[in-house]
Amino acid sequence: MTESPVRGRTARRRDDPLSTWMPAVTDTLRAINAEQDLPHVLTLIARHACELLDLKQCAVYVLRSDATFRLEGSHGLTPDYVAWANLEPMRLSESTASSGPPTARAALTMNPVCVRNIFDEPGLDRWHTMMTREGFHSVLAAPLRAADQTAMGTITGYTTEDRLFEAEQIRLMTLLSDHAAVAIAAARRRDSERAAIAELSSANEELLAHQRRMARLHVVQQELTRLLLQDVGLAGIAEFLAGELDAAIRIDTDDGTELATAPMDSPLHAWLETVAHDEAGTARVMEAGGSGRTRGSGRTDPVAVCLAPTTGAGLSRTRLWAARTSRDRFDEDERWAMQGCALLIALERSRLERQSEAEARLTKDLLADLLSPAAMVHSESVMARATALGYHPHGPHTLALFVPVPDDSVPAPAAAIPEITTTLLGLTRGMRPRPVVGSIGDSVVVLLPGDYTHCAEGSPPTALGSLAGHAREATGGAVRCVVGPPVPSLAEIQPSLAVASRAGSLLTTASPEIVSMPDLGVYALLLESGSGEALTRFAEATLAPIADSDLKRGGWLLPTLHTWLRAGMSTRGTAERLFVHPNTVGYRLKRVAAATGLDLSSPADLMSLQLALMVFEVRGDPRLRGGQRQAG
Repeated sequence: MTESPVRGRTARRRDDPLSTWMPAVTDTLRAINAEQDLPHVLTLIARHACELLDLKQCAVYVLRSDATFRLEGSHGLTPDYVAWANLEPMRLSESTASSGPPTARAALTMNPVCVRNIFDEPGLDRWHTMMTREGFHSVLAAPLRAADQTAMGTITGYTTEDRLFEAEQIRLMTLLSDHAAVAIAAARRRDSERAAIAELSSANEELLAHQRRMARLHVVQQELTRLLLQDVGLAGIAEFLAGELDAAIRIDTDDGTELATAPMDSPLHAWLETVAHDEAGTARVMEAGGSGRTRGSGRTDPVAVCLAPTTGAGLSRTRLWAARTSRDRFDEDERWAMQGCALLIALERSRLERQSEAEARLTKDLLADLLSPAAMVHSESVMARATALGYHPHGPHTLALFVPVPDDSVPAPAAAIPEITTTLLGLTRGMRPRPVVGSIGDSVVVLLPGDYTHCAEGSPPTALGSLAGHAREATGGAVRCVVGPPVPSLAEIQPSLAVASRAGSLLTTASPEIVSMPDLGVYALLLESGSGEALTRFAEATLAPIADSDLKRGGWLLPTLHTWLRAGMSTRGTAERLFVHPNTVGYRLKRVAAATGLDLSSPADLMSLQLALMVFEVRGDPRLRGGQRQAG
């Protein structure tokens, strides 16, 4: 009679248990010590259980914190059963000490559970279909005990035939469950240690990265300090920070007045200009810790913005803005560096303001001496002081007089003088040879070395057009510039200043932005002797009859006379410029002569008319533009 394989293996194990169990134990311990993955170790234990106890299938369930079982290792089970068991996990609450799934009962009672026919057990209805597919019949489940004798899970073996498990088999299953518990505890400890090591490693990397960033940002602040000592100004600082932070930089005051920007071609400057003048937007950035994200004006890409405000003694608040297209905000280190840089910028702004004040006092004193006959008795001393201050006193200069004109924005012209002086000093500080900038009464004088009287639009920032433009911006537009006759040297500024001052007394808000005395020719000489009030009365008296006639008849006599004189008294040339017939020009000129009683062929009468028109032109009188009609 031939012995069955199962009974033969069982008999040999009973005869020599060590020869069969020791390799399995050694194999399991080797896997645990090799720190192999937990599912691999539990699958190995399940395979050994099947081989040593003649089981058809074996599963190792791990009890989770939510009191459900997860099948972590198995042998002999189909993939469909493993997937189903984890998709609809067994719950500890589904069992009692005497009913329910043997796996849950073993974990609940902390004792092995043997079931000879699983289909006779109560509380297993939802498992019947899957158990039938797997061929389960008898079940042996042993709890996995933790060191504190709490359940960690269960090892459960299945047979396809009817079996009454013996005490020795139950003991051996319990031994395997202890091995599985050791494996789970070791895996959990290993995972915990690995997580701790990973966390420490991550923290160390963050610390090293932070140290690198701090070192770099410290270098940035050191370099910024060095630039301040080199007197690069706010524009140089903005350009440096733009390169270091890879961002668009704006330096302004808390009322939105721009002090410097960089780089010049950044498309974000228009957006920053809008945000800087938006109190609500600025407040939102500050509420977010000085850094935020938003959408750029007219853009779809996200913009990260950082604002670092500070204060300075005697100054409005200085603000440092940085913006770049990014989904990430400026980090804490960058904001810290920005705050430090903003403080240095505020100190630099304070220094520049004190420097401007000192320069204004020095140049004001120098101008006072240049205009004082008593001081110019010792002209060599005055010229030597001018040279020591960086000026070229013996060369030709262009005199520009900046005059605040009273209007709604500047009701008191004298109040605007310090701001105009500071603005012009800042614009001319880098020019070489150095211009003289100082205040005289209710005006600011700029003496530019060389000839700046004929600068075209778009000229460099040192040209008069740019200086006049910045002066207007600083005062809301209520400033006009008068260019005086050429100055041979600083010792001879009195005549040019006298002419420019007389012209300045004629200015109104309708006057041209720049009035050039050299362009007025010989008529400018009359400003040396005539006061502004006298010239205005003369002009009104001379041209009043024409103006009265214009009010009644359509307002083209003064423009026609003005154009005729500019056209060299050419009737045809005047007609072409006014787009009228020459006969019309002749008719209008006859009316001018009749209204004024002046002879347009008389040189003396023409001189009077030209002088009067020059006064109207300097004052920006709207009657020169034509189209005046009597109201009503």
